[in-house]
Amino acid sequence: INTGEDNYLTTADAVEAAHTVTVSQLLNEHFAHEAGLPDELLGLGHAFEINPAVPDSFRLELAHALLARELFPDAPLKWMPPTKHMTGDVFGGYLLDGFFNLAGVLTGQSILLVGMMTEAVVTPFLSDRDLALRNVRYVLNAAAGLREDFRPAPDGFIVKRAHQVLGEAVDLLDRIVRDGLLDAIADGTFGLMKRPPDKGKGADGVIEKAEGYRNPAADLLEEGATR
Repeated sequence: INTGEDNYLTTADAVEAAHTVTVSQLLNEHFAHEAGLPDELLGLGHAFEINPAVPDSFRLELAHALLARELFPDAPLKWMPPTKHMTGDVFGGYLLDGFFNLAGVLTGQSILLVGMMTEAVVTPFLSDRDLALRNVRYVLNAAAGLREDFRPAPDGFIVKRAHQVLGEAVDLLDRIVRDGLLDAIADGTFGLMKRPPDKGKGADGVIEKAEGYRNPAADLLEEGATR
């Protein structure tokens, strides 16, 4: 599975809402395990979406990415490139994508989506895509082994930020346990998108199972989940 936590940060602030990404990852991990999926198939999502004008933005990104990597060591994490704060300055965007690629290498992200310097400006030309791939290849070639040398200071900024986000995530999980997941979704906890359980579209496409209904695929999945 590939989950969509990265989408939260296109609407919510990537610093203030960082803990909601962690909570969603933990919930998706739980649901995936209930469905019988091993960690090796959990493409949990997150994104490099902190405003580059924020002081220490790169260090914050590293903290968030390292937290995800350490919480889910066997999951093929899916990391999204910057999109929200791409301004149309293709040179600045290309540099920002390079920082994204470097952070991905440093923190061992599994799936690096390719950032586009013309994000939100035009539909990328083939030449744009070629330059973006060159950016990725350069960083992967130049810094492939850098992760083994990268050790944040135990009492430094990056570790403290990761602990802060994890603490906020635990507090939010406590609230969700108390109030219920549906209420949290309805309140706009994830991505500021409010989705009340009794509103929205799609209810007319849900029907009650007939007596004697059976789905062999569902039976197999349930058997696998209980083993």
